[in-house]
Amino acid sequence: MHILIVFLLASISVSRAEIDIQSQDFIDSINQKQSHWVARRNFPENTSNEFFYTLNGFLGLHPDPNYKPEKVIHNFNLEDIPKTFDARTKWPNCESLNRIRDQGSCGSCWAFAAVESMSDRICIQSSGAQKFFFSAEDLLSCCTTCGSCAGGYMMAAFDFYINEGLVSGGDLNSNEGCRPYTADPHDNGKTPSCTKSCRSGYPTSYSSDKHYGSKDYIIDAGISNIQYEIMTNGPIIVNFKVYQDFYNYGSGVYHHVSGDSTGYHVVKIVGWGTEQGLDYWLIANSWSKSWGENGFFKILRGQNECGIENNPYAVSPKL
Repeated sequence: MHILIVFLLASISVSRAEIDIQSQDFIDSINQKQSHWVARRNFPENTSNEFFYTLNGFLGLHPDPNYKPEKVIHNFNLEDIPKTFDARTKWPNCESLNRIRDQGSCGSCWAFAAVESMSDRICIQSSGAQKFFFSAEDLLSCCTTCGSCAGGYMMAAFDFYINEGLVSGGDLNSNEGCRPYTADPHDNGKTPSCTKSCRSGYPTSYSSDKHYGSKDYIIDAGISNIQYEIMTNGPIIVNFKVYQDFYNYGSGVYHHVSGDSTGYHVVKIVGWGTEQGLDYWLIANSWSKSWGENGFFKILRGQNECGIENNPYAVSPKL
């Protein structure tokens, strides 16, 4: 597996155009080619292209073509789907919906998107009675079949939640929950160790802090079906192909303009709307609040931009 990953990365790097992602020239060229979204520098100017191209950068999805989850098709009337929707305003008592996490220099987007949607859904589906921030650290370090800082599998993460359970945990240096995040952004993407105990001072034992999922599934193709799932049960996770221009997203409705693919990324859809005549998905990223629109971004909806509508996954909590 590792040999295959290295080969694929090497093959991709050879085919990429020689573009300095963080250069002002590249950013200016994106803005000159279109007016639907604004490009800006989100990372230090001296950040190397290699950082973005490796699985230990920000990306981290491994394709799993053999996984065949149950497909869900909803029964609803099209007129019931609003033109705009934002989970943050529909469920204002669920703080997790407003939280943007930071995965650091670890390819753990698969873990972050998963625990973010779990945290949202346990609050939403318990009508606010259970506010539990699931630990990305617990999932990242203890689910060895899911992945690591070198990437992981979306649906395996949900299976682990259902079968093994996950404890609580906040962001890096937060001292929140049983197992806060410790994948230091300066630690070159090193995967944390699986520690089956809570931090010192946490009042609950590791085993007692665990919460479980009940069912994972894929939402069957169809934009309205995806929308109905989100507005009824809460945010879902999706993956999409990342291009060189995406790292410079600042605001507006993203669509691919310039550059080659650098890999795949997993994120959480929280809503949708229309801006400048373009339909979009509203999405929470895990690259900190300093990226994009306070950590969120919009991407073209209804045209499967960058494959964003290919694999919409969801999980229900065990209440």
